[in-house]
Amino acid sequence: MMKEYFAIPVLFILMVVTGALAFNSGDPKANHLSFANVEKDYEVNIRGQLVDSVAMTNLKNAPTHYDNSMSIRLFLDGHFTQKLWFNSRVKVSTDYTNRDIAFNYYTPIEGIPFNKQSENKRTWDLFTASIAYQLEPVKLMAGFDYLEWGPARRNHVILRGEKSYFRPWQDSSSRIFDPAPTPYFGYQFEIGPVTYTQYAAKIFEKKNTGKYMHAHRLDLRLPKQITLGLSETSIYGTTTEAAGTNPNEDADSSGREFEWAYVIPFIPYVFQEHLQGDQDNISLAFDLSVKTIPYWEFYGELLWDDMKSPTSMFDDSWWGNKWATTVGIARDSIRIGAFLMDWLVEYTRIEPWVYTHHKGGGYTYGNYAQSLGSDLGANSQEIHTEASFTLGILKTTLLAGNVAKDTAFGGNLWDIHGPDDPTDKKFLNKKTTFEYKELGATIEITPWHWMNFRTGYTRFFGDYEGFRATATGSLQW
Repeated sequence: MMKEYFAIPVLFILMVVTGALAFNSGDPKANHLSFANVEKDYEVNIRGQLVDSVAMTNLKNAPTHYDNSMSIRLFLDGHFTQKLWFNSRVKVSTDYTNRDIAFNYYTPIEGIPFNKQSENKRTWDLFTASIAYQLEPVKLMAGFDYLEWGPARRNHVILRGEKSYFRPWQDSSSRIFDPAPTPYFGYQFEIGPVTYTQYAAKIFEKKNTGKYMHAHRLDLRLPKQITLGLSETSIYGTTTEAAGTNPNEDADSSGREFEWAYVIPFIPYVFQEHLQGDQDNISLAFDLSVKTIPYWEFYGELLWDDMKSPTSMFDDSWWGNKWATTVGIARDSIRIGAFLMDWLVEYTRIEPWVYTHHKGGGYTYGNYAQSLGSDLGANSQEIHTEASFTLGILKTTLLAGNVAKDTAFGGNLWDIHGPDDPTDKKFLNKKTTFEYKELGATIEITPWHWMNFRTGYTRFFGDYEGFRATATGSLQW
């Protein structure tokens, strides 16, 4: 124990000396190069970022791991006309670790691909790009980017975009746990208080095998700053499992192409799916954001994944009654003396089998082995609270949480329910559930818009015992 606690101040000193920094998506004030005419009919902004980070992870029954990641990031954004806007960024990373790195064979089921340079070094890269053209009343959109829906501040259960958090079960060098972007095209109508958005995207499960996602959403802005959202997703693809390995008859050796009927606006996917053979993975979601009281927000997301009826949420006798929810409350901009405080508490519950599908990988709610919804995955729950205090260039965040994750059948994205498997479900079976509490803090300093430092420490209690200390930072050019 003495060695463990002695390592903490040593690591913090190392963090300061090495100048490790935090990922900043790019401060608009830090545009190193900007081109525009006097009327601002066009504008192109170019900036860069150097990022370095170090982490030490010490969990019981595992050796202490040291990880260092360095990356170069470039950003390009702006508009060519007042109606044509674009945004892109690229990140090239080099990781060093004191543990062995496995080979990656560039198959999406292994996660984001990387190049193994040595036993303890790898390189990898990510990019995003998007473009939008505003017509009246429709906006056309296309890109290779993240899709994010819902008001949740920590755990989206609908579409999480690029949100990702460290989970102790991710302490591995065999996979990059960052979510991956996806190519898409779409459009958006905005008429008065109503906004309708629709996307068609390609997601990835197996090389040279098609897998597709369609998503549409209706936002209604009500009086008193209340926003109601209604959305659907449809996922389908070619069978990825070897013939005869999936016990479900409707899943074996099926090939799928892009379904153009889903691109038609305003038609519920649940109706389209029936006309096309009742063969796709359809989900329905609702979300609500209430900001009636100034500086307060009450929010929630509810995902129904292949449910029979609303009342079946409370019926555990059928495994297919799959649902997930996040509810939260937040208070922003609380003035406490010279400090500005933000606070939130959020609860997430994900039932067994959510995001999975009996037809296998071609139909799961996954992209590059990561859930498009919450990274907690099926059969899990989390209660999380945090408070941030800002004073000039300094920001401090305190956090606490309790996480439970069932690792049994029905708790993993790749699990396939067969006709001979039990038809009931059990939420968080004590025999197979890992539970832990976490307490943590981060300190972030931004002395100039071109420089940022952040350091953090999180202590874990329960089935995962130990700590994780990090330092990150950036120089914006």
